[in-house]
Amino acid sequence: MAETTTFKVPASGDRVRASERTEVNYATGLSLLGLTSGLAPVDSLLGGLKGGTVALLTGSRIRLEAAESYCVRAQLPAARGGLDGSAYFIDAGNSFDVYLFTALARKHHLNYDSALSAQLLSRAFTVYELRSLIEGSEAVLARKPKPKLLIISEVFSLFTEDVDDYEAKRVFRSIASSVSDVSKRQGVPILLTSETRPDLIAPILEERCTVSADILQGEGWIKSTLHKHPWKPPGETVTETALRGYNQNTLQTEMRPLG
Repeated sequence: MAETTTFKVPASGDRVRASERTEVNYATGLSLLGLTSGLAPVDSLLGGLKGGTVALLTGSRIRLEAAESYCVRAQLPAARGGLDGSAYFIDAGNSFDVYLFTALARKHHLNYDSALSAQLLSRAFTVYELRSLIEGSEAVLARKPKPKLLIISEVFSLFTEDVDDYEAKRVFRSIASSVSDVSKRQGVPILLTSETRPDLIAPILEERCTVSADILQGEGWIKSTLHKHPWKPPGETVTETALRGYNQNTLQTEMRPLG
């Protein structure tokens, strides 16, 4: 979706303060980077989420923290790296954690009651409800004020052994098609998460993603795998870390190309 920016040209004799120019330039630079999660392993792997990005992030629990962090940071003003808007969170794994969300809101100096009120949340309990919510997300994203981000959490979790293979592939093809259509027509970044990548249906979604990555975390190490990216080659990074959370200093990194 095209975006038009209007710049006001100062009239003769008008002065623009240096601080105003700096703030505009800084905000523009951040918008070019895209929306980040604030989690170093995620941001170094995915880069920023921009309009047209459809990203699949799988692996350890950091994926869930990243999903909610993106939601909170979307509400920040552009000058602080945000999108000046809310996010729509479709929860297929009952994963949305209100306590995590409010803690992240406080961390980013947002009023957590206001941040929660702005956050849009829908839960799906069957594959058919999930399909319906994703198909209907375009109407939600067309609202005023427009949500600026779509999160689909634990997108594969409802496709259990109770759903036979033929039906699972049929329904998931429809879901993947809707995700692609929403991305093209609404122009918002889309993040999908999952703990695993089921062989039966994951390739259907990956074909439509612009970014596909996996993060596994153990005691003192993080293994990051990039499967697909618009400008980065596929590869695998194993990082030894100090045990002080996600943004700790890197002690040693081994990089290997895939394939």
